[in-house]
Amino acid sequence: MTLKKSRNAVPIPPVFIPFLRAHKAQQEEMRAAAGELWGEHHVVFSRPDGRPLDPRQDYEEFKELLGEAGIDDRRLYDGSRHTADTILNELGVDMPTIMEILRHTQISQTRRYVKGRSHLSKDAMRRMGEFFVPAPPAPDPGPDSGPTETRSETPDSRAARARRRRRIR
Repeated sequence: MTLKKSRNAVPIPPVFIPFLRAHKAQQEEMRAAAGELWGEHHVVFSRPDGRPLDPRQDYEEFKELLGEAGIDDRRLYDGSRHTADTILNELGVDMPTIMEILRHTQISQTRRYVKGRSHLSKDAMRRMGEFFVPAPPAPDPGPDSGPTETRSETPDSRAARARRRRRIR
């Protein structure tokens, strides 16, 4: 039996893209270092000779991490998918979008794990990325940066706001 490999795009939170690009550069260095010993298998994560990672090793590392974190034992595949759908649900992403991201073929698969809310897929990936990699805090302007007092602008005409903008420039 031959498995059909998917060529569909996988949605990735934008904040992860630089990490994947850096990883790809490292993999190119490994490819160059391996020379003729490199075996091309078209995988994202590989051994130094290009072969796919041993899934048993990933599995053992995952079990160790679960133990260190005090989390009950579970299957690697289920744990990562359930974590993703839980996070997306907590971020308020609707069921059809979660279904699309997790590539469920039927909404009933998604309904077993999550309750729907309403947001778009792109926004969901952005927010999931911000969950893992929060934006750095704004720098402290320091005591010599001028007044910190702010004023509330009173409603006025568009023309008055435009005149103020011209004076500021």
